[in-house]
Amino acid sequence: MKGIISLAIMLLVFTLSCEAQAKAQTLQRIQFAKGKISAVVKGTTGSSGVAYVVKAGSGQKLVLSLTPASAVGIKVTTDGANREMVLLREKKGGTYEVGLEMSGDYTIFIGSVNNKSVPFTLTIKITKLADV
Repeated sequence: MKGIISLAIMLLVFTLSCEAQAKAQTLQRIQFAKGKISAVVKGTTGSSGVAYVVKAGSGQKLVLSLTPASAVGIKVTTDGANREMVLLREKKGGTYEVGLEMSGDYTIFIGSVNNKSVPFTLTIKITKLADV
């Protein structure tokens, strides 16, 4: 029981710190090369994380591949009609697909899960929602 409570508190702290950090960050816009559907970003989380923004359309899908598999977390948000919507939140690297219902900007926050600077590589691909 004590372990579950500790895990819940850690998750809450991570969530709140990610949200505050993403809002405080200067967003770096990801631009795709002409004719390309993907981009690769290499960076370091620093102690407070880093935030990117990418423009995508309704009916598209973000395919995100984040390495390393541990020590980093990823969160994808967008501003909805009434408030910020969280579309993805994971406390590990890996490959994730996010279907998009609205056109607009999507914020991708990469943060360290242990408040230490971690180098990472993020591959962002935008495809049609029906593409496999």
